[in-house]
Amino acid sequence: MDYTRKTREGLIEELNDLQKSYNELKEQFDVDLSLLKLADEKFSKSEEKFRKAFMTSPDSININRLSDGLYVSINEGFTKVLGYTEEEIIGKTSVEMDIWVDMESRDHLVKEIKRIGRVEDLEARFRKKDGGIIFGLMSAIIIDLDGVPHILNVTRDITHIKKTEETLESERNLLRALIDNMPGRIYAKDTNCRFIICNQSLVKRMGRSDQSEIIGKSDLDLLPPELSEQYFRNEQRILKTGTAQIDYEETMGNIDGTLRWSRTSKIPIKDSSGNITGIVGVGYDITEQKRRELESQVLFEIIRGITTTSNLDELLKLIHNSLGKVIYAENCFIAMHDPETGLFSFPYFVDKFDTTPSPVSMGKSCSAYVFRTVKPLIFSKDVFNELERKNEVELVGSPSPSWIGVPLQTPSRVIGVLVLQHYEKENIYSERDLEFLTSIGNQIAITIERKKAEEEILLKNQLLEVVNAEKDKFFSIIAHDLRGPLSAFVEATQILIDDIQNMTANETRDIAIAMKADATNIYRLLENLLEWSRLQRGVMEFNPKTLNLSKIIGTGIDSVLGTAKTKGINMEIIVPDGIDITADKHMIESIVRNLVTNAIKFTPRNGKVTVSASSDQENYVEIRVSDSGIGMTPELKGKLFRINEKTSRPGTEGEPSSGLGLLLCKEFIEKHNGKIMVESAEGKGTTFCFAIPVKTERQLDEDKT
Repeated sequence: MDYTRKTREGLIEELNDLQKSYNELKEQFDVDLSLLKLADEKFSKSEEKFRKAFMTSPDSININRLSDGLYVSINEGFTKVLGYTEEEIIGKTSVEMDIWVDMESRDHLVKEIKRIGRVEDLEARFRKKDGGIIFGLMSAIIIDLDGVPHILNVTRDITHIKKTEETLESERNLLRALIDNMPGRIYAKDTNCRFIICNQSLVKRMGRSDQSEIIGKSDLDLLPPELSEQYFRNEQRILKTGTAQIDYEETMGNIDGTLRWSRTSKIPIKDSSGNITGIVGVGYDITEQKRRELESQVLFEIIRGITTTSNLDELLKLIHNSLGKVIYAENCFIAMHDPETGLFSFPYFVDKFDTTPSPVSMGKSCSAYVFRTVKPLIFSKDVFNELERKNEVELVGSPSPSWIGVPLQTPSRVIGVLVLQHYEKENIYSERDLEFLTSIGNQIAITIERKKAEEEILLKNQLLEVVNAEKDKFFSIIAHDLRGPLSAFVEATQILIDDIQNMTANETRDIAIAMKADATNIYRLLENLLEWSRLQRGVMEFNPKTLNLSKIIGTGIDSVLGTAKTKGINMEIIVPDGIDITADKHMIESIVRNLVTNAIKFTPRNGKVTVSASSDQENYVEIRVSDSGIGMTPELKGKLFRINEKTSRPGTEGEPSSGLGLLLCKEFIEKHNGKIMVESAEGKGTTFCFAIPVKTERQLDEDKT
C-alpha cells in the first residue's frame, strides 16, 4: 500500500506542476515568442512524461469529467484490471457500465471530491467486464483540463491482499475457535509470566467468566500461593534456559483451592532474532485418569491387604491409609452395629478432635441415619439442615462442614458405617467419591465379617486348646486325689483279708471307721465331679424358687455337723429368720456344704467356724463362712477357682482335698448372677463370702410394673 500511495502522490504532484506551469505560460502569453516557444517545449516534454507514466502504470488510471462522470481517458492498467477497452468505456459513465458494486462508495467519492477536492485510500469493490469482483484501493483529485474540472482516479487492485487478509482472518478465527473450544488449557505468557492469550478452558478452570479477567495477570494473582509460586519458578526456569518441557505431569489448581492433575507442555517463544519473548503452554486435565489409576491402585492394595493381613486392626489401618491417596480421609471412623445390644462400637477411629467413643446407640446421628436408611450420603450444610428440620438427624460430636458416610453392607445385612469428614472446608466430597467409597465399603464389610469369623474361630480354637489343657490337668489332679483314698481303702481291705482272724474287735472297728471315712471322701469327690460334669455339659437344671435363707443354710450344714463335732469345732450360725431369696435349693445347699466342709477341714481341733448372712438395700444377700484355721499363703489364694491349678492340700488331720468343691461353688454362684470372694492370711484363718441377688431380674421387672 505504501508503494501505491507513493506512486499515486508522485503522479498527482507532477500533474499539479504541469497545471501550474501551463497556467504560468498562459499568463505570460504576450512575452517574447522565443520564451513562449521554450515554454511550449517544456510543457510538451512534461506532458509526454505524464502521458508515459499515465499509460504504463500497472494501476488502473482513469479521467472522468466532474460534471457528468463521463470517462475521457483510461490507461492500459484500467483495461488489464477491469477488462474494458477505450472504445468500450470512453464517453460512458461508471454507473452506466455498472462498475461500482457498492454505490455507497461511489457516492462517498463524489461527495468528498466536491467537498475538499480529493479522496485518499478509499477501499471499494468493482465489477469487471466479465462480472468478476475485485477490491480496489482508490485515490482521486480534481484536475483542470482546458478549463474544465475533471477527476483523476488511481486505483490499485488489492484483491489478492484482501483475499489473503480474509484467509488470514478466517484462519485466525478458526484457530481462535479451535483454541477456545479445545478441552485442554491453551495460553501464552510474556517474560513476566503474565497471560497474553488464554482459551475458554483455562478461563473456566480459573473460575472466571471472561478472558479479560485473566489477560494481563499472572498465576500469582489468580491461584493459591503454593501453586502459583511453583508455576512461576518453573516458567522462569524455561525462560532462562530456553529449554521446553514436553508432556509432563503437574498438579493443577482451581480457584476454589481443589487440586487436579494436568499433562502439560511449555515451550519458549522466540522472535526473529532468537530472543525469548514468552512461553506458550498446553495442558490437559488428566484428573479422571489419575483418579482411575489411584482407585485401581487402592483397590489392589486393599485386596492384597485382605489376603495378606491377618489382624483386623492392621487391615483397617491399611485401608484408611489407602483411602487417603484418593480422597481426603484424615478423619475416619468405622462404626459397627451390635444387633443384640443395638449399640455401635468403633473398632477403628481416627479424628483430629474427638476421642474414640464407648459403645453408644448413636441416636439420630448422621451415621445412624446412613445405617438406618442403607443409603450412601454426602452431608452438606443444606442436606443436614433439611434432615434436622424433619427430625431425622441431630448433631453428635464436633460439627464438620464436609461429611460423607456409606453403609458397610454384606450380602445378608448391614453391619455398620464408614465415615470420612473435614472440619475446615465445605463441599470437598463429590458423587464420584461416594461411588468409590460405596464399592470400598462393601469390600470392607465382607472383609470385617470374614476376619471376625476367622478371629472368632481362632479364638475358639485357642480357648478349646486352653480348656482341654485345663481339663487334662484337672483330671490329672482328680485322679491323684482319688488315688490316695482309694489306695488306702484297698490297703485296709487287704489287711482285713490277711489278718482279720488275728485282729481284735477294736482293731477291726478302727479299720472299718477308716474305710468309711475313705469311702465318704471318695463319694463326695465323685458326687462333686458328677455335678461339675453336668454343669459343664449344660444338663444340670436350674430351678430358682422362693426359699427361706435360714432354713436352706441349716439344711446345707446338717450333713457336716457330725464332722465338726468329731474335731471339736465350735459351729456358730448367725442368720436372720426373715430373709427370703429366689434361688436353686440344691445349688445353695451344695455351696454352703462345700464351704463349711472346707472350713472344718482346715481348722484345727477346738477351733471355730461361723456362718452368717445379711441383706442390703441393693437386692443382694451376703453369706459369709469364716474359720479360725490355718489360712492360706497369697500364692495359694491366687490359684483358687482355677481348674488347671493344683490347690488341694491335706486338712489339719490329714483330710483329703481336691479343690473341686470350690470350683462348683463358683459355678453355682455365677449361675445365680452372684460373685464369690475370699479373705485369708496364713495362720489367721479364712473367710469365704458370696453374694447373690435376693430376686431375679424378672421379679424385679414385675415389681416395677
